[in-house]
Amino acid sequence: MLRDGRNKLSRSKLLRRGQDLRIGGIRFAVSGAAAERLRITNPLYFPFVAGPAGIDKNPRIAIRWRLGSLPRLKPQEKIFDTERSWSMYRDANDFWIRLAPQQQAEPLLIARFNPRLRGATIFSEPPPAGGKRKIALSHPVCLPLDQLLLMHFLARRRGVLAHAAGIVKGGRAMIFPGSSGAGKSTFSQLLAEARVGKLLSDERMIVREIEGVMQAFGTPWAGTAGIARNGQAPLAGIYFLKHGAGNQIKKLAAADALDKFLPLISIPWYDPDTMSRIITFAKHLVAKVPVYEMGFKPDRSAVDFFWQFQKSAS
Repeated sequence: MLRDGRNKLSRSKLLRRGQDLRIGGIRFAVSGAAAERLRITNPLYFPFVAGPAGIDKNPRIAIRWRLGSLPRLKPQEKIFDTERSWSMYRDANDFWIRLAPQQQAEPLLIARFNPRLRGATIFSEPPPAGGKRKIALSHPVCLPLDQLLLMHFLARRRGVLAHAAGIVKGGRAMIFPGSSGAGKSTFSQLLAEARVGKLLSDERMIVREIEGVMQAFGTPWAGTAGIARNGQAPLAGIYFLKHGAGNQIKKLAAADALDKFLPLISIPWYDPDTMSRIITFAKHLVAKVPVYEMGFKPDRSAVDFFWQFQKSAS
């Protein structure tokens, strides 16, 4: 049975000099006085902490972290509100993200970034005074801020964030997009029990085109099966999941695949330019990679059927 690291949030990981978070092969490079001692408190993120090796080969989002009073955002500039945890604002030059738990008047942090996302600035209140002892501060890049920044960053760098499970086998990746209840975690659990391949996620995957090759990446954002692993491989196929009375797979035309894919990828509908870029890339993706619809029974027969199909298709 897979363990869900979210049940062990009391653990933390202190970042050493030169280490940072890397999700989808993209660095979150935090700078500023507050960045001297950072700790990761969610174990699902531990595999996504990396050292300086090959550091210049990874695209990066430069994060400046400022401790002090928070900026005051103008109500008339609000463009989106989840009414749960975050809201989005926009002024003449920048986007602003306000993170605040439900019913909490003051935000935990506010982030500002340019639409081109060359970097971002995070504002948060300073921690309680710790005397002469240095205090390890929780890493400021966390849910949902990391997903929001990546959504905009990927849009301009041939990438997309999808609601999908993913697995790597034989050096090739397959992803399984689906809405909540479609079967991502169920099928992931079946694959895990069958001990075939390396599962990367049961909830969110990143796809990027790098030097003409579509690459699939695991993420730290797990679903109910608790699968969140750092890994990547060339993307060999996309399989839209749905529960069924039997196991069956059918090939989808690119137009039908795009219709199914768009509701399952992260798209900022409040920002027409970024939205257009993501849709254009999604159209290119489903035209380049084979796409299928897979109905499955929730038992081991689904795994056997899937791998048999993979052998015949490769």
